[in-house]
Amino acid sequence: MASTNHNSATISFPSGKPQPTPTHDAVYNLPTIENTSERGRLDFQHNALRIALGSLYAAPELVEKRIAKTVEEGNTPRVMDIGTGSGIWAESVARELPRAQVIGVDLAPVTPDSNTPPNCRFEYRDANESFTDITDKFDVVHIRAVAAGVSDQNRLIHEVARILKPGGVLLLAAGDMYLHTPDYERLPVVEEGQEGWCAMQAIFTQVREAMLKQGRSVNAMDEFQPTLEKSQLYTYLGTKNVYCPIGPWKEDTPEIKWKQVGELFALNAGRMIETLASLLVQSGKDKETVDRWLETVKEEIKTCTPKAQALFRHVWAVRTDAEWTPGAESA
Repeated sequence: MASTNHNSATISFPSGKPQPTPTHDAVYNLPTIENTSERGRLDFQHNALRIALGSLYAAPELVEKRIAKTVEEGNTPRVMDIGTGSGIWAESVARELPRAQVIGVDLAPVTPDSNTPPNCRFEYRDANESFTDITDKFDVVHIRAVAAGVSDQNRLIHEVARILKPGGVLLLAAGDMYLHTPDYERLPVVEEGQEGWCAMQAIFTQVREAMLKQGRSVNAMDEFQPTLEKSQLYTYLGTKNVYCPIGPWKEDTPEIKWKQVGELFALNAGRMIETLASLLVQSGKDKETVDRWLETVKEEIKTCTPKAQALFRHVWAVRTDAEWTPGAESA
């Protein structure tokens, strides 16, 4: 891991912990970034979401206000990106907030290169483990699209409160495991051969069912708000739904280049579907059926048929002054 080389304070993490570099994790249903194709996919997804959201994160004014307050107090703002993936969000935020220390953590840490800002670093961390070894407190914690690799989302949100400063900002984001129509309704799930059947939706449906059998959550984004609202550790502040077209079928607006978003998300979706299809075969699904579905997915994405959208929900909250206590498995 590269260390920062400027005068502001660094973030202290234990250095003795082993840092494995798996190419696929048994809990997380997608490859880690040791797989170069997966790293590229995550970059496509990040750039699509950045353009669609109009910012690197939801509630930019809230984040900027928090960062400015810490700077005014003479301290170094700290930002953590949990499940950093390719590291593109952490590196982008480090460039946007040069006075902040940004750390990205994941099962497979990113190897910094010449493009990594000096105020950004990466570490190994399993989000399913406790944060008792982290001594620093953070101004902003960002968690995006990690539900597939987290066994208990509520526990993770509770653990984050341990390391988030009072008044610190929690940014959550997750995608819906259903496709959506141009009218923002969930695309109907129908049997193959029936009118309206969609191969991409069929693969997502099979993956959802497999996750449910494993006792894993498939509705992470629906759980954010109620979890935060019932917690004494957070004050829930807002939600923003962002619908990303899959393919360049949506017309641009003065604010957002939707065709570019669609092209990027088509690349993201195509690679994700290939990985999910492979996992379905490994779990026992008939390979001939899955291969047929995959060929249909390629045609669906190429022709934008049906016109489909992916929903990402962004939720934000701030840490209260309530004392963090161990033992609660959920926030």
